[in-house]
Amino acid sequence: MAAVISAYAVTMLIASPAGRLFTRVTDGAGYLQILALVGIATVLITRSYLGLTGYPQVGNGTLHIAHVLWGGALMLAGLLSALLFAGSAARTCTAVLGGAGLGLFIDEVGKFVTRQNDYFYRPAAAIIYFVFAALLVFASRLRRQPTRDDHQRLATAAQIASAGVVSGLTARQRRVAEQLLDGQNGEAAQAVHRLVDTAPHRGGSEWAQGPLDHAAALVRRLFDRRACTLVVLWLFVVSQVVVAIVFLVQAVALATGHTLSPGTQDGAIIGGAITRSVAAACVVAGLLRWRQNWRAAYGWFRTATLIDLLVSQIFNFSDSQFAAVANLPFSLLVLAIVTYHLRRPIES
Repeated sequence: MAAVISAYAVTMLIASPAGRLFTRVTDGAGYLQILALVGIATVLITRSYLGLTGYPQVGNGTLHIAHVLWGGALMLAGLLSALLFAGSAARTCTAVLGGAGLGLFIDEVGKFVTRQNDYFYRPAAAIIYFVFAALLVFASRLRRQPTRDDHQRLATAAQIASAGVVSGLTARQRRVAEQLLDGQNGEAAQAVHRLVDTAPHRGGSEWAQGPLDHAAALVRRLFDRRACTLVVLWLFVVSQVVVAIVFLVQAVALATGHTLSPGTQDGAIIGGAITRSVAAACVVAGLLRWRQNWRAAYGWFRTATLIDLLVSQIFNFSDSQFAAVANLPFSLLVLAIVTYHLRRPIES
């Protein structure tokens, strides 16, 4: 108990100096990603289950217990986990419960933005996609931000150390904390050093690290194969150009007074034609730069992929609803490949 109180005191000492009430911890982006991914899975599972079972309702002739209420209950449980318990397990529980609750909540957004409480409101899918895409982009940007602020590094190390006092530290967590404390002096840094040294070892969660490392090595070897990269990129280039042409033809048809198939969102088609044309222009620019500067070409391909994922897919979800999910894996694969090659040393 004394160790827990000491850990809490050190964390508060670091996190609340004069004029600074909040300090971002660098490992928070990982928990935010967990929350977003659990939320996405919850929406997909909920929509699939309701579709397969004919959209059953919990209640009677008077009452209808919508699953937005279960979402609120789960988000409350996540908040209680964060407020009442310490340790990395509590933070993980907060991310999982909060993500599941957010998924159940946002799944019913169509009821919140329409007068008719329309669960099947077509743009709802686009709103849901936008929310989770924004969360993942935000988490990704946080991960890429360098940790130059000694105060921020110390606060993160204190967070890891205080959690370790409660639930132990894995070898990886201990190594990360020591790297964050490297070169730091002062009473607070020394106190955190002592907490890291005295925290018990926790090896139970390391059993999956080996398979994950092997999987990551396999992906790297696959991405390093020139044939694999070329096939994926050429498929991406061709698909972007073809899809842009299709959408442009549909937009021209709408502009000349023609009607498309019933259920088609005219605004989504026009918006998609514009954004997909911009993405196609980016891939063509990448092709033109390929021989002279492969890094610039990959940059153009990455820009096209981001336009597709962050803008075009919003129109796609509005028009095609959750069937648009089928388009995401290939775009994510392209983004992973071009990002991997852009991070390689220039001399390679």
